[in-house]
Amino acid sequence: MSALLSRLQVAGLVLILMGGVLVGPFCLYQRLMPSVPDALLGMGGDFTLQSAKGPVSLSDFRGKVVLLYFGYTHCPDACPMALGVMARALNMVSRPWRERVAGLFISVDPARDTPKLLRDYVRFFDRRIVGLTGAPQKLREVAHRWRADFSLPANPGDHYAVEHSTFIYLVNADGQVVSLFDERTAPEEMAMAMQRWLWRVQ
Repeated sequence: MSALLSRLQVAGLVLILMGGVLVGPFCLYQRLMPSVPDALLGMGGDFTLQSAKGPVSLSDFRGKVVLLYFGYTHCPDACPMALGVMARALNMVSRPWRERVAGLFISVDPARDTPKLLRDYVRFFDRRIVGLTGAPQKLREVAHRWRADFSLPANPGDHYAVEHSTFIYLVNADGQVVSLFDERTAPEEMAMAMQRWLWRVQ
């Protein structure tokens, strides 16, 4: 009887250890796999704006993880800082996935930011960042759905500033906003967030 009990105890210990081996990675998987915060549900959505090569839609990037920013090329500080952080984050993603990340820079100053100017501007930071703009009403519609704010002066002269929010949006491979950053976010943090969403769809 004692031998049988001993064998049952050993078997039970083995099952417990096996359970730990199986549950441990599962718990780690659960911690690593990201989810969408409730506050971001319903934010964003597809759009079509103009690039130097013609119309570009967010849906063109399905299957990729995208960093997106609203700004303008004459911005003295926040925009170049944001684009610099985005570029560094894109390059910190592991090599096998670097072709599956991209950036979008949407100018809310179409009077000065032509698609060609935007192309040349974003190339300075990273060739995977695409510059986009559109008609004022279209930009207002897109910004509203993305909960982005911007304001141009009523009577702008040759030199003027545009007030705008400074969110950097992380968009997953399904086109959904999943995280918000800004120009002060460490590029390592952005890269890790992108990496987690890339792991999710592999």
